[in-house]
Amino acid sequence: MTDLSIYSQEFTIGSFDTDWHGNAKLTSICNYLQEIAGNHVDQIGQGLDDLNHDNHAWVLSRIRIKIKRPAKWKETIRIETFPTGIKSLFGARDFRIFDAENKIIAIASSYWLVVDLNSHRPIRPHDVVKNMPIGNYSEVFEKELGKLPPLSSDAELIEEIKIHYSDIDINRHVNNVKYLKWIIDAIPAETLTEKPISELEINFLHELKLGEQIQIFQELDDEYHLSCKITSKTTGKENCRAKISLNNLK
Repeated sequence: MTDLSIYSQEFTIGSFDTDWHGNAKLTSICNYLQEIAGNHVDQIGQGLDDLNHDNHAWVLSRIRIKIKRPAKWKETIRIETFPTGIKSLFGARDFRIFDAENKIIAIASSYWLVVDLNSHRPIRPHDVVKNMPIGNYSEVFEKELGKLPPLSSDAELIEEIKIHYSDIDINRHVNNVKYLKWIIDAIPAETLTEKPISELEINFLHELKLGEQIQIFQELDDEYHLSCKITSKTTGKENCRAKISLNNLK
């Protein structure tokens, strides 16, 4: 009998998924996480098509990723994912990424909302998600994912961007990985070369739609912790907050 409490899938790092150092892009890793999470809930019977029957959808709300070492071009990695339970309004799901020697090279934790597609408001996951299989797996982080603090008034405006057709996903809003791409692209290349991203945490606050104008703000502390936010110039709303650790990987 198939164990539905955990799901595993392999990915081979293609040239299109690497940066100029031959390392897997963090955005590519996040795409893999999103893909495997979707495949797992499809297998369980609680995927996008299943929830869409009642005009519901899974929406990523919070994610934290810690990189122990970057995956390399042509390397095959294996990702395991498993739900860890319901936490308030969130369905929690963790990930472990392994190399060919079965060593963990990255871990991640994510919180998902079940959203009513008509009202665009979250609903209690217990009312929708029935019998989610929970295995006896240790959560990858000791602390739960909380709200990131707001940036100070001294945060610097780095860039303004208009949202285009290719930024929109099947839920007709900006895909969560696009936020990450914009935030990373706003960091100087020389900074990322000297101090690669070792950890990332992001809160998604409000959705973005086609045609909106966004602004990216950053502030860097003395320990190379970068706080970021994306706001919509069109609506005036804050759309996401992120905290990035720029350090030598260990």
